[in-house]
Amino acid sequence: MSDRTGLGAPRHWLLTAAQDLVDTQKVVQVDSRATIEEACDALIEHSIQSVPLYDAHSHSYVGMFDVHDLAAFILARRSAPASHGETGSPLSRRVREPSEPVANDLVGRISDLSHLNPFYSVVPETTVAQVAQVFAKGAHRVAVMQSDREIRGILSQARVVRYFFEHSDTATAIEHQLLDTSLEKLGLVTRDVVCVSPDTPVLKALSLLESHRMSSLPLVDNEQLVGSLSLSDVKHLARNRQLTRASCRELVQAARYVQGLREGQDKAAVFSARPQASLRYVLAKLIATGAHRIWISEAVSSVTSSVEPSTPASNRRASVSSASSQTVPVDLAKYAGEFGDRVCGVVSLTDILRVLMDSAPGPRLDPDYNYASMD
Repeated sequence: MSDRTGLGAPRHWLLTAAQDLVDTQKVVQVDSRATIEEACDALIEHSIQSVPLYDAHSHSYVGMFDVHDLAAFILARRSAPASHGETGSPLSRRVREPSEPVANDLVGRISDLSHLNPFYSVVPETTVAQVAQVFAKGAHRVAVMQSDREIRGILSQARVVRYFFEHSDTATAIEHQLLDTSLEKLGLVTRDVVCVSPDTPVLKALSLLESHRMSSLPLVDNEQLVGSLSLSDVKHLARNRQLTRASCRELVQAARYVQGLREGQDKAAVFSARPQASLRYVLAKLIATGAHRIWISEAVSSVTSSVEPSTPASNRRASVSSASSQTVPVDLAKYAGEFGDRVCGVVSLTDILRVLMDSAPGPRLDPDYNYASMD
C-alpha cells in the first residue's frame, strides 16, 4: 500500500492492525440495568462520548449508549403521547410519558435509540484501512473484540487520526501533499452552516442537532462566533433536569464549569481556523485540543472592511504542538481563527478521514457496502 519499497521500509499506517491501537486501553463499560444518570456519570468521569452496555445475565454486550441516544430520548419524552389513546411518532411511542426524571430510567431502554452510533465490532486483525473506511462513512467508533464476550478496546476516529499524524513519516507523497493543502482547496469550506444564538433554548438546539445529524452547533451573536454547543454537553442534562429549560449559553456554562472542576482548567475555548489553513495545521490543532471538529471562520473585517490587523502578520507567528513528534509552524494571521470571526464552515474527523481515504492507495469506498457490519 505504501509507495516506499525495499527491505526495512516502514509499514504504511493503514496496514496496522486495529488491536495495535487499543492494546494499552482500559475498557469502560456500563451495566445495561444502570440508570441513565449512572451511564452519563461514566461518560463525564472518563471524558468519553459513548460506552458499551453489558448484560450480566446473558454475559454479552447488548448495545452502545451514546450522547445522541440521550438527546433523542429527551426529545422523544417531550413529544410522547399523554395517554394510550393518543398517537405519536414511532420514536415517541417507544418511550412513556415521564412520571419520573429522565435520569432514573434504565439506560438499556435507550441504547442505539438515535441509530447514529450502534455497536459495531471488528476482529483484532482488522486493518486500520478497513476501520477508517467505516469511519469515513460516519461511524465514530468500533469495538475491537478479544472474543465474543470480551472487548479488547474501543477504537475511535480520534485515535486513528492521531495515529496517522504521529506516523505520517510512512505516508505517501499524495498524503503529504494533502496535509499541505488548504481547507478551501480541499472543498471543506461550505459557507452554509446551521448556527444558533447563545439564547436559543436547549431543546430547540437539540432538535436541530438531531434533525441535521450534527454533533455541534456554533453559537453566533451578530453573525460573530462567540461559543460552541456540543452534544457532549448533553450528558449534563441527566444530572441537572432544570437545564432542559435553559438556554444554550447556560448549558455550555454549566458543562464548562464541571469540566473545569474535574480537570483544573477552563474549557471555554472555541477552536477555529481560517479557510487558508492547511490540513496539517488543523490536524495538529484537533489533536492538541482533543476536539472532534473545528469551525472554519473568517475575519469580519475581511468581508465588511479592509482594515488591517493591528499586529503585522510578520510578527504574528507561533506553533502548534500536537502532543506528537510534530510541531507545526503557524502564521496566526493566515491560519488561526479568532473570537468574533464569521463562521463559514466546519471540519470534522469524519471529513478528514474521508479526504484521506479518497486518496489512499487501493480500492475506493463502495457507497453501497455496509463496512460497519464487520464482526
